[in-house]
Amino acid sequence: MTNQCPNCGSIRITEKGYARRSICAIGTIAGAILGATGAASGAELGAIAGSIAGPPGIAIGGMAGAVLSALICGATGASAGATLGEIVDKNILDNQVCIACNFSFGEVSGYTSPFPNEDLA
Repeated sequence: MTNQCPNCGSIRITEKGYARRSICAIGTIAGAILGATGAASGAELGAIAGSIAGPPGIAIGGMAGAVLSALICGATGASAGATLGEIVDKNILDNQVCIACNFSFGEVSGYTSPFPNEDLA
């Protein structure tokens, strides 16, 4: 289905995506902070894996585990934020904009009557 501008009828439509981008950034930061606070478990796992190489391996493995923990949690937060932002863009904000006339509007959806026998004519 091709969306059309309700103002001028043009099909040259683009999406703003403000909520998706901003909530994704917030989710990334929150996930990285959560990963950094939980870095002790990642550092512990890295130290165990690095113990094969001796004391230097324990130190390097511990740091690598802490960094990977923050990165993985940041990526998870970004994914969750992008999904939530997309829902906000689609259902709450006027996310679409016409390139031809610069008119902003929400996603056009068909009308479904809550009363099945209602005559709209």
